Amino acid sequence: MTSLTTLGPEHAARFAAAEPFPHLVVDNLWPDSLLAVIDAEFPPVDDRRWITYPDAKERGKKAGDRRMWGEATRGFFDAARSPDACAMLELLTGIEPLTADDIGGGMHETGAGGRLAMHVDFNVHPTLPLERRLNMLVFLSRDWDPAWGGTLYLGEQREVAVVPAWNRTVIFATGETSWHGHPEPVIGDHLRRSLACYYYAPLRAETAGAHSTVWADR
Repeated sequence: MTSLTTLGPEHAARFAAAEPFPHLVVDNLWPDSLLAVIDAEFPPVDDRRWITYPDAKERGKKAGDRRMWGEATRGFFDAARSPDACAMLELLTGIEPLTADDIGGGMHETGAGGRLAMHVDFNVHPTLPLERRLNMLVFLSRDWDPAWGGTLYLGEQREVAVVPAWNRTVIFATGETSWHGHPEPVIGDHLRRSLACYYYAPLRAETAGAHSTVWADR
């Protein structure tokens, strides 16, 4: 798994210059054959190991941690969270030193009626002196039609719209203004699937006081 090595200086420049906060959207970053195997490893929607969220702001969202991963999925996350991957992401983003953590990450799946309200992520690791600085999402929804909902928006005013298309990767900096979510419910019998990796760096003098997820009113 060396796909992150294909991200060069031109991608770093795009990341740094992006508005409304640093981010990068890249298609076909990962081997299609690998993602196909991972997609097939997703458990059934009624698997009791899925973690669900009762809050209406996260209606319909399911998360699957290591206990649910098949061999290919485990290999993907082990590589994406490795020191080598963190070093590549440091070159891309200028954020260092990065380390990965599995809090809230893993497999994500949202079905009919599911949504994730606009929000800013919690900012400080619950047990370590680390600040959450970077998210990486890899979408696994083939032939996704924007009419089905589920579009990822970046920015408080939803300035950037990212359709969750197959093999589309979104890497974005997290901070006090990094509003994001997919507030429009998924419509019909479709599954919005993704792989989520979260990265941390040491606390800074300018790190805001620790807070949980901050939700928008809409």
